[in-house]
Amino acid sequence: MLMLTGTAIVTTAEGKRITYSFSEIDEDGTIVKSNVKRSFVAVDQELKDSIEQLENKVSNHMNSNE
Repeated sequence: MLMLTGTAIVTTAEGKRITYSFSEIDEDGTIVKSNVKRSFVAVDQELKDSIEQLENKVSNHMNSNE
């Protein structure tokens, strides 16, 4: 089983990069792999729109708590 342990959205020259890390756990609960990191660039419009919505919500939250 794969367990997501972290996510981030990073603006790069290529566009919005989604980075994530995960651990792999076997059926006995033993950690097989830990802190595996992967990333990909958002290319489809639905994902780009979701990222924009999330960034807007974070920005609004940040600015409302000054």
